[in-house]
Amino acid sequence: MIIVTRPSPYGEELVQLCHQAKLAAKYLPFFNIVKGHDLDNLQHHLDSLQQGDIVIIVSPQVNLMIGALKTKIKFPNFVQYFAVGQQTAKQFQMLSNQLVAYPPQHENSEGLVEYFQSIDLCVIGRQVLVLCGDIGRTFIQESLHAQGALIKNIKCYHRKKIDYPSTLFFKQEKYCFVITSIEHLLQLELYCSDMHKHNCCLIVSSTRIMTAAKLHHWRHIYLADNANNQNLFKTIATLCHNATSI
Repeated sequence: MIIVTRPSPYGEELVQLCHQAKLAAKYLPFFNIVKGHDLDNLQHHLDSLQQGDIVIIVSPQVNLMIGALKTKIKFPNFVQYFAVGQQTAKQFQMLSNQLVAYPPQHENSEGLVEYFQSIDLCVIGRQVLVLCGDIGRTFIQESLHAQGALIKNIKCYHRKKIDYPSTLFFKQEKYCFVITSIEHLLQLELYCSDMHKHNCCLIVSSTRIMTAAKLHHWRHIYLADNANNQNLFKTIATLCHNATSI
């Protein structure tokens, strides 16, 4: 049984892909995504930007929250827009009617910072708005701050934890868990025993999550190229094809 934990609507979309391929899958989110407390002031922060400043969108959840606003946001055309991944970039481009760049190879925080270096992006003295959630890693912010950027985090969404019974997973079942963030991995720890970690497998979306999973003693970990549903499904399908049971 494949257990997909990523937030709505991407979790449901991935489960649907699995069902279309006749794979047993269940959607089990660990967090609900709700409006962040900085979102109402987003327009004010955008209006304070100057020529050459930068806006970074870290996840698709930012786009969901902006798209749900009753008031239409006006995005200035004199700043540079970047997203962590292609899907996030395309979605934000539709919302903002602005060109949004993204790392062409590694769609994660490290990949975006490497992309900045490859295009010789100078951030000294520039204001950088990071549209993000209220929890999560700060690698991009720390890297750009060290280079002289003026960082301002705009918390567009909040992860609200969903609680389940401690006996959520059967001990003898061979699950395959899809994990796309450290926060999801830590929530999974609440419900899994050593037996689960020995018999079940993880599909993760970054080497950082893989490293953390190894520290938590997971035995069978498989790395997808990134958190894009198509890449996650490709890894799931390959794993299921090569395994006698999941």
